[in-house]
Amino acid sequence: MKLVFTDRLLVTLICLRHQLPRTALAELYGVDRSTVSAAVREIRPLLAARGFAVPDRPGIRIRTLEDLFAQAVAENIELRVDGTETQVRRPQAHRPGRKTFVSGKKK
Repeated sequence: MKLVFTDRLLVTLICLRHQLPRTALAELYGVDRSTVSAAVREIRPLLAARGFAVPDRPGIRIRTLEDLFAQAVAENIELRVDGTETQVRRPQAHRPGRKTFVSGKKK
């Protein structure tokens, strides 16, 4: 089964906003996990190119990090960065690509 455009958009937004696992989304929509992953890969660049609308400010779109900083300065808003460490799935030891993910700093 394939997802129509609106479902691909909703799946992508749910995945990005709520971090719901793609396996769970696939189960909810009655499709394979690879279908959900393909939808996210397709829709994400479209959302990024469109930018983010600023509520109550028609015409203002934030497309880049520089746009975000400029808008924050213009609105006198203090930005904070969340530096929480998140776990990343890495290839197993002695597998190709492992060195790319492991710096050796965390023991």
